[in-house]
Amino acid sequence: MKHISIFLLFLSIATVCHAEDITISADADRQEVTLDEQVTLTITVSGNASNIPKPDIPELKGFTAYSSGRSQNLSIINGQVSSSVTFTYILVPNNAGEYSLGPFSIDYKGKTYSAGPINIKVLPRSAQQPQTQASQMPLSSESKEQASVQPERGKELFIEAYVDKLRAYVNEQITLTFAVYQAVNLFDNPVYNPPSTTGFWTEDMPPQKKYYKVINGTRYLVTEIKTALFAIGSGEFTIGPAKLEATVEGIDRGFSNNPFDAFDQGPFSMFKRGKQVILGTDPIKVEIMPLPEQNKPVNFKGDVGDFDVSLNVDKDTVEENQPISLKIKIKGKGNIKTIASPIVPEIQDIKFYESGSSENISKDNYVVQGEKIFEKMLIPKKEGGFTLGPIEYSYFDPVLKDYAQKRLHAVAINVTKSKEEPVEKTAFTLSPFKEEVRLLKKDIAYIKIFPAQFRPKNDFLYKNKIFLLINIFPLFILAALYLYELYRNRLRTDIRYARALRAKGAASKRLKGAKKIMNKNMVKEFYSEIYKAVIEYIADKLNIPHASITKDSLEERLKDIEVDKEVIGKVKTLFDDCDMARFASAGFASDDMARTLKQAEEIINALERHI
Repeated sequence: MKHISIFLLFLSIATVCHAEDITISADADRQEVTLDEQVTLTITVSGNASNIPKPDIPELKGFTAYSSGRSQNLSIINGQVSSSVTFTYILVPNNAGEYSLGPFSIDYKGKTYSAGPINIKVLPRSAQQPQTQASQMPLSSESKEQASVQPERGKELFIEAYVDKLRAYVNEQITLTFAVYQAVNLFDNPVYNPPSTTGFWTEDMPPQKKYYKVINGTRYLVTEIKTALFAIGSGEFTIGPAKLEATVEGIDRGFSNNPFDAFDQGPFSMFKRGKQVILGTDPIKVEIMPLPEQNKPVNFKGDVGDFDVSLNVDKDTVEENQPISLKIKIKGKGNIKTIASPIVPEIQDIKFYESGSSENISKDNYVVQGEKIFEKMLIPKKEGGFTLGPIEYSYFDPVLKDYAQKRLHAVAINVTKSKEEPVEKTAFTLSPFKEEVRLLKKDIAYIKIFPAQFRPKNDFLYKNKIFLLINIFPLFILAALYLYELYRNRLRTDIRYARALRAKGAASKRLKGAKKIMNKNMVKEFYSEIYKAVIEYIADKLNIPHASITKDSLEERLKDIEVDKEVIGKVKTLFDDCDMARFASAGFASDDMARTLKQAEEIINALERHI
């Protein structure tokens, strides 16, 4: 009996030791890709561990990584329980070259397990472009018979971005088109990440345009998203790459060599997860020409387009001190929101008051157009007549490549005398008769109950401390108001100072909002708010537009201002966690969100000491 007990003890020890074995492996679905393709990285961790942590993903130079979720498999063989967890990542190449990814490691109970590295070669984009075999066809028309030629494998879904002109004037409309070519079903709605448009005033151009197009024998459903861009300065500008995140249904199903895959196409195939695809476009460089100095009118204020101007007053005869409503309407094609009010000449004895402006914008045929109305109030101060105008308005016509001037004829206004009689000021006067004076005095007289108190003759008021404090106190108030006005004026004029001053408060407000979202266990929304809080804080501190700062350029900007490498590493790790949470929210628990919130607060406090 004793020998049996010893044998069972050694057997249990061996089982426990075997249970603690952990293995990790890394694999890529391809070792050679082009810039317009992507790599699926799979990391598998196996062993009898109840809680397997996430692997440590090093910096993947030359690629942008997106988490595509995780899956877990549990098996029981001969009474022993073993499990494996597979982590999937989508790698989008950024530049051509040869790269070594990894090694990938995991820490478990004080031990480190590693796998990799993996060598991947990235080739330039394919120079061959698909040729259009049929013209655009609206959705309502009957589709043509498909040709027998199938599209190239992997091209069931692709995107492109282009502009209607590569050279334009300042404030001239440039139409950016983002097109999605789809020949396969998608799960849910794809996510469109618009490009960065630093240096441009942007206007969305709904509705989305949809039509069919046949390319190389394959019929595609094309969806176009258009955006109007107006450059705010001259020079060479770059429209950043646009991205599309989509989950494709069975994109490789027809190419499988597994005979059992046929069962996946039954009535329950709709529940398949699908394959995640992330596509990107190339950046677009645009040349913006300055407006010519030749023939530039003196009253030109920067309006570019094709406009008409009109003037209207609600009355041509008015009493003095009564208002007249003046409306100036500018209508046409161009950036309506930036149209400036024409100059109205000043008139003696006439008071002008601004009443604001209103806009009515339309985007027919994807051209920004409409009208803007400027309202002014005029009040004549004396009777007579005066002439309003003439009023001149000038703009630059990019089609004619020259300035145009519109002149509004003068309007005569007649001012009549006011019918209301002026109110005469009256003063209290005493009657010259003694009897009446005596009676009035008797009416207002009163009896003094307490005797009057007299002060010493040399007790002057200016020697009273309370009196001195009351007179000096307004000086302190004036000084404080002056300093406060200087502070407000700096906030209005010094944008960099204003953004840096308000950055910490705005970030704290977003972090409080993220904490409320965390209590509701909304993982994606929480990490999105954390990402916005940190990246907008850095953008405000560095005085750069929010849209122009990216994770790739963030490290260089922080190095330029000599931020510690440790702080930069924490920022990059935080952004990687936020990206992963967008695609694998199920892998993040409440403890992870609380830790991320604390990390964001520590990063902002650390950056506050450096920036």
